[in-house]
Amino acid sequence: MLAIVENLAMPRTAAFFDLDKTVIAKSSTLTFGKSFYQGGLINRRAVLRTAYAQFVYLLGGADHDQMERMREYLSALCRGWNVEQVKEIVAETIHQLIDPIIYDEAASLIEEHH
Repeated sequence: MLAIVENLAMPRTAAFFDLDKTVIAKSSTLTFGKSFYQGGLINRRAVLRTAYAQFVYLLGGADHDQMERMREYLSALCRGWNVEQVKEIVAETIHQLIDPIIYDEAASLIEEHH
């Protein structure tokens, strides 16, 4: 999914890309799960619940209600997280975790938008 936003007052353009299965070949939630667990942001139960939900999704997809429940769960899960801690964890692990699973076509398209 790509959206281009233009502000008429300031002629700047932004491009937004959906991450999971569009830019990267996996779920970003699962990709960062271990790092967030090791950083103390999520507990073992949350890791298992998220992994189970991903497994069910891979087996048969998800309807609107299931996706909405997962969105609500993940929103509640990360509510109250320290933003600086999340930034630090992502900065430390992004190249190791994300770079290897970026689709070549997505990287090319993103580069074109720079």
